[in-house]
Amino acid sequence: MRLHWDKLLELARGTEKHCSTGKHSSFEKKVIEGEAGPEEIFAFAEELLEKNKRREAEKLLETLILHPEISGLTLVKVCDLLEKIGNYNAAFQGYSELKNKGDMDAYPIYCMGRLLEIEGRLVDAINCHREAVSAEPGNPECYFRLGVAYTKNHQYIEAEKSYRQAITLDPTHSKSYTNLGYILDMHGKQDVAMQQFLKAVQHNPKSAEAHFNLGALFGDDGNREQAINEFRVGLELSPACVEGRYNLGMALINEGQYEEAMEEFKKILKLESDNVDAFFFIGYLHYRRGLYKKALNYLRRAAELNPGNAKILFYVGECFNNMEQPDEALGYYKEVIGINPNDRKAYFSLAVTYEKQGDIEKARQCYKKAANGRDVKQKAIKRGILE
Repeated sequence: MRLHWDKLLELARGTEKHCSTGKHSSFEKKVIEGEAGPEEIFAFAEELLEKNKRREAEKLLETLILHPEISGLTLVKVCDLLEKIGNYNAAFQGYSELKNKGDMDAYPIYCMGRLLEIEGRLVDAINCHREAVSAEPGNPECYFRLGVAYTKNHQYIEAEKSYRQAITLDPTHSKSYTNLGYILDMHGKQDVAMQQFLKAVQHNPKSAEAHFNLGALFGDDGNREQAINEFRVGLELSPACVEGRYNLGMALINEGQYEEAMEEFKKILKLESDNVDAFFFIGYLHYRRGLYKKALNYLRRAAELNPGNAKILFYVGECFNNMEQPDEALGYYKEVIGINPNDRKAYFSLAVTYEKQGDIEKARQCYKKAANGRDVKQKAIKRGILE
């Protein structure tokens, strides 16, 4: 009888930890003397990893892949551990051996396809997932994964068909609703996308991705309060999600809740110490409060991390201008205009700077360009597919 994949992984990963020093010594001795079985070799490899002896552990795991006595379940554990430590080539080889054993149907093929995705070999991944679908045509997870590979390869029509087939096979398949909603939203079908995200949450209230996507759509519709609620729920489920914190921070800014927004961007820096967006928006929020010197610390760091970003450079200039340092501000505004010659706000601020310096003619020219310029608004929506 075929095991469901989640149960298979649960059995493979297990809950029992080998923590006895005596057992560890016994494993090591048996491995050295060539008397250890596959399970004991695997246990010793885990011990080596715990001691940060990664290379020695990898060699054992790579040897285990071709062990003549290894069971399918142990081989699953070996491949899973190799994936965790980033040895994808060996993991792929292990799944190939598992496929050759022929007792787990689509599972090893599915895993091979997923590893090909990680390597960016999307056409090969798609072919692999198609093979998995053929091996288990009634398995919604195979169609879901095929949809993910299609999405990554920008084959959205095929991806949509795959997600819909997964839902047909399992009307509670939350991940497929989420990714289907993502594709529909991307193609301007927000109302239908909203229904998919709501179904995803209905069938899996703990899907952080579905809540994040719902929040983004509510924000697009102007329902900022509901957007904030959804982002907060998503972050309760996935507190380390940088993108979710970014979106919550932006929603809070749009609602004028600047202190709360500041906290979210500070949390991002704890997760990613070089996050440009976090440095910029913390600086921007200090700027909004008139704390220009404090704002400069963050904005200049953002400019170092993302040189040539006109928006960041503009606000650095604004800080200097508001601190009555027009000579410092001047260079930043000029750099902004060099990047975007039609930036009306930069021309206006440059005019103010020239006026402070007493250069009335240059100020007049810049005021004129500011009046004739065009203000182009850009909107960035951060969303992604569920993998």
